[in-house]
Amino acid sequence: MDAATKEGKVVVSGPPTDEARKNIPDAFKQRFGIDVEYLGGNSSQLASRIESERAAGQYSIDVSLGGADTFYRSFLTNNWLEPIKPVLMLPEVVDPSAWLRGEPCFRDPTRQDTILELFNTIAPIGYFNSSIIAPDQLTTADQLHDPKLKGKIGAYNPAVNGGGVLAVSGMYVIKGAQFVKDLFTNQQIATTRDYQQLADWVGHGNYPLCLGMLVHDAELLKADLPLQQTSFADIPEVVSGGFGMVGLWTHAPHPNAAKVFVNWIASREGSAIFGRADGSVSIRTDVDSTAWLPANLIPKKDAKYIDSYEYGFVTETRAAIMRELAPSVGGAA
Repeated sequence: MDAATKEGKVVVSGPPTDEARKNIPDAFKQRFGIDVEYLGGNSSQLASRIESERAAGQYSIDVSLGGADTFYRSFLTNNWLEPIKPVLMLPEVVDPSAWLRGEPCFRDPTRQDTILELFNTIAPIGYFNSSIIAPDQLTTADQLHDPKLKGKIGAYNPAVNGGGVLAVSGMYVIKGAQFVKDLFTNQQIATTRDYQQLADWVGHGNYPLCLGMLVHDAELLKADLPLQQTSFADIPEVVSGGFGMVGLWTHAPHPNAAKVFVNWIASREGSAIFGRADGSVSIRTDVDSTAWLPANLIPKKDAKYIDSYEYGFVTETRAAIMRELAPSVGGAA
């Protein structure tokens, strides 16, 4: 701990929400007296930055909090990450009873000690304004093809990392690629890479049904709108880790502070603060995620879900979804 204090700070990349930018650094500083330089943004953009820096022999980041696609296909593939398991030491972090799966959950497929997952949340397909679209129009995914919905649907671009590809994952797995491609083409779905725009579209009624919206934005809109979550009887729900993948960088400029941060973010306090900021369900047994999320987003113990953060799904199925939809929605990942 003395060595971490002497380093004075830790550089952490993570989700671009205001709550994460403020609450994670504030809580860590209060607990350990160590500053957090927080870099909020898109994980794929971060990967491009890191690649350029490392090619020039520069090392600027200690810890990353991000999504599976960038972690698997960029950070892990390039051998940029140090194993985390050997540095976990807080009793409440290494205690098997603290985790729903009986131990900390590592998602890297070979060593299973490097990419730590903190969250597992049901990812809503989308939200709709029930004063414009009746709930009985959206009981199955097949109904999305109803001509009455043409020009009324918006989506986060499913050809890039984010909520859009999550929203269509169940449809792709169960209904097939052509079902999803026809949906975007025939229904003239408007796409964006801006989550705030999705919220604005629903809020103003431009596109009363939006796929891939952030839960946080939807919950805010519910105060003023009759907003409902889509749930289809003909496809299973998808679970996601959000930004809840944790990676410890090789050549970290503040290696001791980084180890302290990794232990803290996996602790009860850190997971709760991060989970609230990310709008995600903690996989710790001692964190009550209903304090910030509706109960219907918390996975049930015996239910069957599509695990969108499973390595094979991300590197094969999810990659195929993004590649096949790119011509229809404008641009690839």
